[in-house]
Amino acid sequence: MSLRSGFIAGPIDARLARWLGALAGLAALNVGLWVWIASFGTRPTPYAETQLLLSGVYVMVCGFRSLFPRVDLERVCLWDTWLSAILLGRTMATIAELCFALQCQLFVMRLSEIAGTPVVGAAAHAFVPLAIGAELVCWYAVLSLNHIFHALEESLWAVMMLLLSAACGIAALTAHGPFRSMMIAGFVVYSVGAGLTIGCDVTMYVRRWRLRAATARLTLAAGLRDTRRRRHPTLAWHVWREEAPWMTLYFSVGVWTSLAMVLLEAAALRS
Repeated sequence: MSLRSGFIAGPIDARLARWLGALAGLAALNVGLWVWIASFGTRPTPYAETQLLLSGVYVMVCGFRSLFPRVDLERVCLWDTWLSAILLGRTMATIAELCFALQCQLFVMRLSEIAGTPVVGAAAHAFVPLAIGAELVCWYAVLSLNHIFHALEESLWAVMMLLLSAACGIAALTAHGPFRSMMIAGFVVYSVGAGLTIGCDVTMYVRRWRLRAATARLTLAAGLRDTRRRRHPTLAWHVWREEAPWMTLYFSVGVWTSLAMVLLEAAALRS
């Protein structure tokens, strides 16, 4: 099978083609879900409107990253185009992930008010500082080519997922109806997500750090230049095979949780 994109032409493994098709389908589905929620899924309250805006940024950036996937430290991309530049992709991802952290803060604060659990609200202000810390160490990893900082980044995201899981679990104890179902789902999804992040992502980056401990590091200035200029486009499935699981979950379940936060008040009103 061959692929001609205008960016690169060459043989493509059927497994890679199926995965790329799935990512494109997820991007279209997620945009459709966001449009439906914006049109019919929720009432125009200040909470819902703010969440909808933040989620919109996250959905659009994840859609872009689904179509132009990259592996930052290895400078690997799919298409040989400036749209695959590591600097561009990482900048967009940073903006989207900070929007998601703001969503988490607003979600937990509003959840605390609805459920009447002040202890939950106290944790809300931890999300943005944790996300900023995660983005800083991520950028250091990308610029310096040091995988151990990616492991630290993923550990911070796991902490945020545990906080979300705990908030949903506590709220579920006093919730009823669709609101309770939403809280139980949140508890399960974020608990599993934290476990997968530690067990798979952190482990993967620690392994890469050990295997490439002798690799030359870059200074931050050299790394910044490198992210602008260097990229290695490839259609080889073995290059993408280890990245496919986390990317698929990130661009599916991760986006769906962002969309679900918009619907918090709607679920509480139906209970």
